Amino acid sequence: MTRSIFSKILLSHIVVILVTTTTLGLFMSYLVRIHVVEAKRQDLLAKGDTIVRMLLPIINSGRVPIPRFMNAISGLVGATVWIMDDTNFVVAGSPPEQWHHWGPDEAKELKGVFSGTPQSWVHNNRRNTDPSIVVALPIPSTSTALFMYAPIFGVNQTAEALERLVFISVIVGILVAVTLGFIISRGVTRPIADISRAAARFAKGEYDSRTKATADDEVGSLGRTFNTMAESLAHVEQNRRDFLANVSHELKTPVATIQALSETILDGMATRPEQQQRYLSTIVNESKRIDRLIHDLLDLSQLEAGELSIAVEKLDLTDFLAAEKEKYVHLLENKHLVWNLMISSKLPTVLADRYRLSQVMSNLISNAIRHAPENSPITVKAQSNGAYVSIAVIDKGPGIPPAALPYIWERFYRVDKSRARNDGGTGLGLSITKKLMQAMHGDISVESKLNEGTAFILTLPIVSA
Repeated sequence: MTRSIFSKILLSHIVVILVTTTTLGLFMSYLVRIHVVEAKRQDLLAKGDTIVRMLLPIINSGRVPIPRFMNAISGLVGATVWIMDDTNFVVAGSPPEQWHHWGPDEAKELKGVFSGTPQSWVHNNRRNTDPSIVVALPIPSTSTALFMYAPIFGVNQTAEALERLVFISVIVGILVAVTLGFIISRGVTRPIADISRAAARFAKGEYDSRTKATADDEVGSLGRTFNTMAESLAHVEQNRRDFLANVSHELKTPVATIQALSETILDGMATRPEQQQRYLSTIVNESKRIDRLIHDLLDLSQLEAGELSIAVEKLDLTDFLAAEKEKYVHLLENKHLVWNLMISSKLPTVLADRYRLSQVMSNLISNAIRHAPENSPITVKAQSNGAYVSIAVIDKGPGIPPAALPYIWERFYRVDKSRARNDGGTGLGLSITKKLMQAMHGDISVESKLNEGTAFILTLPIVSA
């Protein structure tokens, strides 16, 4: 039972109240006893001093106070009064009956009083009755002393009343502790239990499972963190499913095409040479498509694992971009596109991996050619920008919807899915491009307007002087 948070909080409340109340009650009881005894002692000392001044002339004259006088004084001060010398002989008055039993225990105090120092001592009776106090004052210039005995009424009664009050307080405190502990612990454990149930459901595959424990406190912070983590994991899981579905689809289509065309040729249904040539060309193209997909998947896997080798070197972008144009002359001419290369004068040397940067430019320029309308320009613009050089690849295509911009870097994401597949895209190019730029300590961003065009901007660090 004590293993649960509820039990621990409840038990801690009970223990704190029990210990605090008991300690306070015992301390108050002790203080009351001390206060009452001290008040009685001071009262008797003050009265005893007055009595000594009254008795001094009588004793100095050689007389002994008569019993009636001593009885009258006892009645006035509310105590038993007697006079005794240093031989323990009672000179006047009568000590209480208990005095003969106390004498040997007070040898030190008796010696002190006959040495001229007022003394007092308290006796706690063996029976459960109030204690009593004895006050002794020396009578100057004599070998006698005035003794006063008085019970201290109400000490035990007051202490017992306090103890009863403490006991009642403990009972009430425990009841309050149980109530408050239940309320507080339930307030703590209920949201924790909700988080636990949500986590259990999530572990069973319910990826939409979320906790409602999102209050503005530490447990609520835990709940919000769990929901954020669940959103992230659900997104990862959805990406994994989408990834598998997309890879399966990307592989299934060319494989089905290759299989169908191969069976057609093997079955002798393609009898004309030109037909066979067309089928074989399609088979080769689909094989290349599978090869591109496999290479893209390998590159992406190595990039995400941080295992792709990046050989950074000093690179002159003027010569590099001029060489890149030659790779796309045929594609540009087929769509009657115009290549505009705009390079700033005195462009700084950058740090980049030549092969991987060429792969990045291939992805961006191929996309630009694919989406650009005929007779439109493809612009590649390079300029210095502080500690970086920026390279922009700009086309006049249909643009990317604003809602799609945050997702274009995700694997297999396509703005126009049917068009991308028909044009041979794998849906991995931009994802690989972004990771390659980050691996080269650069970055890539995009600006696009619908029906106006799109610009992908690369940034690469320049060589430090």
